[in-house]
Amino acid sequence: MRLLFNVKNRENVEIKLIKNKRLIDKTNLTVGQDFDTVLIRALDKILHKNIIEKLSLKSVQISGEMTVGALSSMILKATTEALII
Repeated sequence: MRLLFNVKNRENVEIKLIKNKRLIDKTNLTVGQDFDTVLIRALDKILHKNIIEKLSLKSVQISGEMTVGALSSMILKATTEALII
């Protein structure tokens, strides 16, 4: 199972849960104030809804263009690293 953070633009991030090249679930987030809280809640919801444990994730990736130095990109990178460990 793979988790993909697809950065659409500076304001939108899509989270996809993929198993064997098949889309299991996805959700869209708007980047803004309290992005960290919104991101954590969305991840919790998508993983709980599909009964996925962190150990089931084989990879976590970010795709798309992120603004270097932006707080939202730092939050997304930190979340990705935390899920990989």
